Amino acid sequence: MKGKIIDFRLRPPTAPYKGFFPEGIVRFANFRFEVDTPESYEKSLESEEGAADQAALELLYKEIDNAGIRYGVMNGRHSHLLGLSCHVSDDYIAELAAQSGDRLLGLAGVDGSKPIPETVADVEKAVKELGLKGLCIEPGLFEKPLYADDESLMPIYEKCNELEVPILFMTGPFAGPDITYTDPVQFQHVAEAFPDLPLVLGHGAYPFVNEAIGVALKCSAIGSGGVFLSPDVYVFAAGGNLYVKGIQWLPDRFLFASAYPFGNCEQLVERSLALPLDEEAMARYMYENAEDLLGL
Repeated sequence: MKGKIIDFRLRPPTAPYKGFFPEGIVRFANFRFEVDTPESYEKSLESEEGAADQAALELLYKEIDNAGIRYGVMNGRHSHLLGLSCHVSDDYIAELAAQSGDRLLGLAGVDGSKPIPETVADVEKAVKELGLKGLCIEPGLFEKPLYADDESLMPIYEKCNELEVPILFMTGPFAGPDITYTDPVQFQHVAEAFPDLPLVLGHGAYPFVNEAIGVALKCSAIGSGGVFLSPDVYVFAAGGNLYVKGIQWLPDRFLFASAYPFGNCEQLVERSLALPLDEEAMARYMYENAEDLLGL
């Protein structure tokens, strides 16, 4: 198992990401999920960029290797939350991936302030020219928040469907101004409109655990795409045991992630490998489903 694992939500400890992950928030998250703050993140606090970024990345690569992670999946983002903002460009993601020694893969991000036709063109460039593996979109964190099934976003989904690449949605309790922005039914609507387009719900649409599992089940029968859940650290949150039952029940619909820096890669891998799952479900969860979605 180790050496094959794919971490589907990993935000590198570099300056562009740290605007969204200040020290207090990271330490709170690590405390809440009972994991140590990653040493690589600690190293990144020494300065805003440059040498400290590179030193932190080298430590991250060691942590990934020690955890048995084959690939970490990072994403571009242009998001606003609790007075924080984060702008990570597709070009930057592609550069990090190229410099990672084949450890990091990238997903493009969506800038909600851009006109939709420009965003559609950006997606095509990211996949065809930059080699990114899909798209991450966080509509509830746009400057003017949207629900995922807003009609204005449909051309973006149509382009991903045409390119045959998955979409990762930001969900969870902090995915918008209130938790209605993570209600799984809106992702069901998108999946029904594009039945062959894989949709991944990062943070597993927590706290709507049962509802998310129900949507994943319902949408698994409508086409070759459907809804996948990547509950990451929320497997270890209150009520997260239901995700574990879901993984065993729907093994082809779940993806492992650490949510680094909200999770320590090594600890989260060890805790995940100790979950009460049979061998087939564990393999699907830890790497096989991600391999299929990313075309690896």
